[in-house]
Amino acid sequence: MRERHLCSAIVVILLGLSASAGAGETMKHSGSIFAADDATMFVLAEVGPWQTRNGATVVTYRTITVTSETQFAIVARRDEAAGAFTGDFVEIPLGPDGIYLNDYVTIDCFHEGRRLIALKITVTEVLPAIETEIGTLR
Repeated sequence: MRERHLCSAIVVILLGLSASAGAGETMKHSGSIFAADDATMFVLAEVGPWQTRNGATVVTYRTITVTSETQFAIVARRDEAAGAFTGDFVEIPLGPDGIYLNDYVTIDCFHEGRRLIALKITVTEVLPAIETEIGTLR
């Protein structure tokens, strides 16, 4: 009888650990900013994994919440610089006002149930190399 209780306790502990491991996970989502309700919420149009339906690409729309803790950055190509490769990508801090509709972004999201909370939003600009001095972007 004691062995049965011990096995039951182990099963309950393992189930509890596996349930908590999936809750509140952090994932990356990439796509274009499709719509913005206000400064605290926007809709991301994400394509992936690549799927088609009736000959059209399937786009997943995700509503993402922005908080005061959300970080913002832009990734762009580096101009010529000493000790670095021309054309390398460099990440530069960005303010929340530097995000625009149709920007291509990668978002580190915290999944809180069905709610997605943005931890970091990184805009990717694949254009010719830009100056990496703060204030020259956008």
